[in-house]
Amino acid sequence: MKRSLNDWLKYTSILFLILVVSALHYWTSIDYLYLHEIYQRVYYIPILLAAFWYGPLGGVLAALLTSSLYVYHIQAHWAHFPTYTVNQYAEIILYHIVAVIIGFLSRRERRQRESLESTTKELSRAYEQIQQTFEQLKQADRLAALGQLSAGVAHEIRNPLGSIKGSIEILEAEFPPDHPKREFVDIIKEETVRLNTIVGEFLKFARPASPSMQATSLPELVDSTLTLLKKQAEDSHVRLSVAHDPALPDIHLDPDQIRQVLLNVVLNGIQAMPEGGRIVVRSSYRQSEGTALIEVADTGNGQPPPNLDHLFDPFFTTKPHGTGLGLSISYQLVHNHRGSLNVRKNDQGGLTFAISLPAAG
Repeated sequence: MKRSLNDWLKYTSILFLILVVSALHYWTSIDYLYLHEIYQRVYYIPILLAAFWYGPLGGVLAALLTSSLYVYHIQAHWAHFPTYTVNQYAEIILYHIVAVIIGFLSRRERRQRESLESTTKELSRAYEQIQQTFEQLKQADRLAALGQLSAGVAHEIRNPLGSIKGSIEILEAEFPPDHPKREFVDIIKEETVRLNTIVGEFLKFARPASPSMQATSLPELVDSTLTLLKKQAEDSHVRLSVAHDPALPDIHLDPDQIRQVLLNVVLNGIQAMPEGGRIVVRSSYRQSEGTALIEVADTGNGQPPPNLDHLFDPFFTTKPHGTGLGLSISYQLVHNHRGSLNVRKNDQGGLTFAISLPAAG
């Protein structure tokens, strides 16, 4: 609508200038020759504007309208002055020549401008992709360094834990359930199991298994994973809903590893909504990019912007009893599939995790 109004103003301006100059020609006495010479030069203004705005065709149409009005003035008022009449007809020819030249130059300039704008947009997209890749490389370097450290620490801790576990089992026999000190034995046993679980998480993070690729139906994988979480979601008053792209082909991936990623991400959403909410899981196929996309959107309270940059960092957590390794392990597993795992904040609150995987075999 705005563009149409703008074009209407341009048409009106061109027509108005041509009519005003023509009226001046007719109303001004031929005794004022110098004024008529000025008027015939002023005709170039609407012709140049038409050529600049609408190219050769617009310029020629403006020149034709000008000529049709000007020719009658020449024949009616200057027929008795042949020399000046010839000069005016030559001026009319120049109107058309200038209109064509300026129109072509304007069209060429417009195409170059559009080409530059397109190139600028492509460069901007390329820069964003480079920045994203750079951030992923930095994240991968941090994960690699911390993975080596975690592997060493976990290995050194696991051996003493095994000894502690064996000793506790022996002490269990010495302290029957009704013994006043049996409570402390149970506490040590529970904490040992907890430490062993954490060490196991460290080892998963430090040395993730290589993916065992096989053709997998992504919708079936998502549905089966959500089935495992259905009871926990109901207990937390969280509604799970899913939407699949019917055009999504089978994807070559490790179903166990991607299921683990989905479990981590969806559980993260459930735990972020202690008072209930909704989680929507969407799968789609981006044929132009050759990728499959799984999006997990929740309606929780989200995270402050500074935290979003650290959600995939090892040991970063906002949960009281979290290890901060679930999302880091998920990031590594997706990265080992040559995919990407990103997070963004929703407009209405909550977060959306996007898992992108190559659709090619």
